[in-house]
Amino acid sequence: MGVGSIPQEPVRAEGARDEFQRPEHRRTAATRRVGRGGLTARERAVVRMARARWAEDLVANLYQRDGHKIIARNWHCREGELDIVCELHDGVEKILVIVEVRARESNYFGSPLESVTLAKQKKLRRATKKFLVSEKSIFGSVRFDVASVLGVKIEVVRDAF
Repeated sequence: MGVGSIPQEPVRAEGARDEFQRPEHRRTAATRRVGRGGLTARERAVVRMARARWAEDLVANLYQRDGHKIIARNWHCREGELDIVCELHDGVEKILVIVEVRARESNYFGSPLESVTLAKQKKLRRATKKFLVSEKSIFGSVRFDVASVLGVKIEVVRDAF
């Protein structure tokens, strides 16, 4: 071996296999993409909120076509939020319809309808009481509907609870 000669075989420890001779790929935390599909947590939240807004628009249009009058959307109080509040004139009485909209890209984590738990139902009832106190109109009855948007398919359960 003279000066400037390059050995033909790579230098390795005796008994070492080729898999240990691969170059290491290092990245800094700033350049590393996090999460599913290469999106950061903030980007995933933006996508999720856009899907929720789109689903609420679809369901609101569906209820308007069925003859409901939309009173409020995304009504907030300390007890919670009501996604869609509408009224329906059923003959003599006015019915207040509270619609909870659940949107999912897929049912990988279960059906959107299953995500309305007993605790969520209690929150919706408490928020509805606050809404009725703040509203000037008198309603004959209250109905709770759950609308599921799975991909582009809409499923509505009327009088869910």
